[in-house]
Amino acid sequence: MRLQNIIGMRTMKTGTAVMLCCILTNFAVDNMFYCATACVVTMQDTIKTSFKMGPQRVLGTLIGGLIGFLLVLIFPANPILCGIGIMIVIKFCDMFKLSSLVVSSVTFFSLYLGYVDSAPLVYSIQRIIDTSVGVIMGLIINYSVARPNYYNNAMNEFKKIKSLYKENLRNIALGKKNLELDGIENKIKTSEAIYSKLIDELNYSNGNFNLDIIDKSLDLCRHIYFHIKSIELLEKELFLTKDNYKRLKKLYRNEPILLQVNEDESPVFNFHLNKLIEKTKSLEELIGPNY
Repeated sequence: MRLQNIIGMRTMKTGTAVMLCCILTNFAVDNMFYCATACVVTMQDTIKTSFKMGPQRVLGTLIGGLIGFLLVLIFPANPILCGIGIMIVIKFCDMFKLSSLVVSSVTFFSLYLGYVDSAPLVYSIQRIIDTSVGVIMGLIINYSVARPNYYNNAMNEFKKIKSLYKENLRNIALGKKNLELDGIENKIKTSEAIYSKLIDELNYSNGNFNLDIIDKSLDLCRHIYFHIKSIELLEKELFLTKDNYKRLKKLYRNEPILLQVNEDESPVFNFHLNKLIEKTKSLEELIGPNY
């Protein structure tokens, strides 16, 4: 079993980036803690999110350091000013829509309450440098090393969904009513999440992706799920039309079709079954024989 399957590629990339940050402590970084923490925060599952989180971390450090430095000049470690200062920090983080409030607060408290060994201005500059180095390292490793192929991941999910659909269609043909809808719904949600990440990656990738296939596949998956769900809700005995019987017999030649044929019964069931067969076939044609 490959190491990345045990640990996970993103975890390995994060560990590598943090290791490089720690090595840089001997050269460009004053405090390993801030550098490594910024690196971990920056290592997101898409490059777009990394570019969003990294600068937020630096700006949060800058806000906390600047406000702490200015208030130290007025009166250090004063309870009233400390309370006012953290309110200012929170207001600025909210104003810039930053998710790095904790970073800003820790930087502010460390500086204003006197938990530093250097001059406040020097400390502020050092924290910004440490954080920036961690962010840059995280971005470099995340961008250049083993980036996920979200297009292939999405297509693989459609392959799994298709198999679930065909299995449910087989169960319907055999007269079984306990269908695996939860598994299908979860797979569709997973596909949607992967597709969202693929969209985020488009501006940072040189790959040529056929998004039309993804869009159509997702749309077919949602429609097929609707038809299976509708069939599951039907409670009375179900019958097949001759056309649907022939379709099922063609799909499952070596298995008995247990549902009886009656042209006058179960019109709703036969409508959804016809759509289910039709759209499952369309999905199979769309994603191709390799999927």
